[in-house]
Amino acid sequence: MAKVLVATGTSQNKMNKVVELLQTGLNDKNVEAEIVAGNIYETNVEDINPDVIVLVGVNKLDTEIPTIDGVPFITGIGIDNVINDVVAHIS
Repeated sequence: MAKVLVATGTSQNKMNKVVELLQTGLNDKNVEAEIVAGNIYETNVEDINPDVIVLVGVNKLDTEIPTIDGVPFITGIGIDNVINDVVAHIS
């Protein structure tokens, strides 16, 4: 199963909101993925080894893993585009 890391530098509530919106969007497209959430400043990406990263906040990650801007989950504008980008990376 594909794995998506939601990495945020924001509050736990916002992180949970991003995970919920992403999970709902993937479910609506009949796409299965494990979603792991973590603080951008504390998460060890290599340990999680995701297929794609949805990032909300300043990119402090040094990785070759595809990284998608997750700010639309906070603003509410462009969420479908982000979900489509995630699906493209995990399908």
